[in-house]
Amino acid sequence: MKKKVITLILVLGVVIFAKAQSSINDYKYVVVPHFYEFVKGKDAFRLNTITRFLLRKNGLNAFMQEEIKETDYKRNNCLALKADVMNINSMLMTKLKVVLKNCDGDIVFESKIGQSKVKEYGIAYKEALNRAFESFEGINYHYIPNKDIISRADEKNSEDEAAIAKKLVGKLKDELKEEKDKEIIVKTKEDDGRKILPDEIIKDNNTSYLKAIPVNNGFELINIGTNKIEYIIQKTALKEIYIIKNQNGIVYKKEKVWIIEYLVDGKSISKTLEIKF
Repeated sequence: MKKKVITLILVLGVVIFAKAQSSINDYKYVVVPHFYEFVKGKDAFRLNTITRFLLRKNGLNAFMQEEIKETDYKRNNCLALKADVMNINSMLMTKLKVVLKNCDGDIVFESKIGQSKVKEYGIAYKEALNRAFESFEGINYHYIPNKDIISRADEKNSEDEAAIAKKLVGKLKDELKEEKDKEIIVKTKEDDGRKILPDEIIKDNNTSYLKAIPVNNGFELINIGTNKIEYIIQKTALKEIYIIKNQNGIVYKKEKVWIIEYLVDGKSISKTLEIKF
């Protein structure tokens, strides 16, 4: 019975190790931080530099954060694992282990605990770290692209594009409002105190409806009456908000009505449009 239990433990150990080894291969880089929580100071005792060296020695593409220049990592940091060295509290010896986590904070690989009985911290940390890295020997790392991890780039880019588009649209709206407010003040003086409401929208009666024809990254708005391209609008990451190409303005939908706002000679123009997509 005891022999069977030992055999089962060994089998489970092999399975767990194989799983960790396989999952490491899904990641292209390992990022090593400049600081570890259990010691004070940047690259204290050169532990961070040693970590990078030992990772590279075992075949992994290890870098300090600012060293990674590759475009794919900048687009998708989930391609990298984050290395961390953890101190295991002990009264009689120094104990360290190495942990590799993915971008979601999940542990992908965890080394055995490296130990040292040396009392001097500088020497003890280095000895314990080297012994912890014995777990990496023979992992035979080789990067195998994982489509689920690679696809995270699209999610990140969508979030980034949405943030950029939101910021740009907000800036355009502020500029349009500022110019519109200036125009109101001027007209108020010229019209002997007659107020023009800031949200007043001019109905564009000079055109029939606009047909939206899909083009690269947007639409051409063609006047059906004249067969003329009135505007070219480009998509943003925000729903039903477009930027006017080659013009400082936007087209957006408000309460089922399409509105165009843009600047002409420093004056804010706001119109409703009938657009059919």
